[in-house]
Amino acid sequence: MPSGRENGVNVFDTSGLPPLDDSRTRRSPLTLAQHATVITTRLVFGALCGVIRLFRGEHPKGWRTIRYGLHREEILDHHAPPADKPPHRAVVFVHGGGWLMGTKDFYAHDLIFLSEAGYPVFNVEYPKAPEHPHPRPLRSLLTALVFIKRSFPEATHVHLMGDSAGGNLAVMAALLLSDVRLLKQVDPWCDPKKLPKVLSVTSIYGVLDRATMLRPNVPGGAALLAAYAGQDALKDAVGPEHSITPMDLKFERHPRCFIACGGDDPILPSSQIYAERLQKEGHKVVLTTYPKAFHGFFNFPEGEPKRNLRRDILTFLDENFLGVQSR
Repeated sequence: MPSGRENGVNVFDTSGLPPLDDSRTRRSPLTLAQHATVITTRLVFGALCGVIRLFRGEHPKGWRTIRYGLHREEILDHHAPPADKPPHRAVVFVHGGGWLMGTKDFYAHDLIFLSEAGYPVFNVEYPKAPEHPHPRPLRSLLTALVFIKRSFPEATHVHLMGDSAGGNLAVMAALLLSDVRLLKQVDPWCDPKKLPKVLSVTSIYGVLDRATMLRPNVPGGAALLAAYAGQDALKDAVGPEHSITPMDLKFERHPRCFIACGGDDPILPSSQIYAERLQKEGHKVVLTTYPKAFHGFFNFPEGEPKRNLRRDILTFLDENFLGVQSR
């Protein structure tokens, strides 16, 4: 149960959490051109979000905001499914925005379909770059997962999901939870016994490799990488501190994976490259491409690609895990 309220947010007991420490996340400063790209991208993204919100109407009911950590952005929204629905394992969703913009509130309408199908939903907010670069957003997601398992006893197993940079964070977290060695490289504070088990991970046009972001047809891709992880993230080969995408990691275990991307998305190769690797290494993966769909279509007003994506996500979850219920 919550231990109090803070600015309208339910506050659970956060004692025992690791102290706020961004000393491991300090990176080389951005160039003037990269700073300009970051500022411009944030302005354009904010304007686009504002336009889309005009078509959305009121914030949907049923969401409850809860604090999971000590940073002001370490909060999440929880939406319980209808009481008449058979209970399923929870979905933990991580929003996109290039690691440096976006908000969970922008997804309040888009995630209701999961709750209506019987999946409890946790919609996670996190501190963003360049003020809080890698590995801070990933460490905050790990803190959220520990909190969810501790505060919701039924959430011993979860499905991870995210779009764009959130898809990156979701898949990265799934890999960390599957390998203690990788986990300790990112967050030595995190106790793997306190984390939930990951049943599956879904990437919606996620950033799954760095090389795709450096292609000429990805506007501002290099600046986003630099803002998130510093100038060394732009190199062809990186060490553990700059291994910020799943393609940078070596792993043996991987949860079942659903990868979705639009056919006209400039970072489509990122999804294709990662799906090909998973297939070659014998991991279970489904790759679905939506013709003529652009980056961000999960947030667009209703259309065929968005409807098909929601259908395919539920099919993936239901076919693989319908019998794995929360009680």
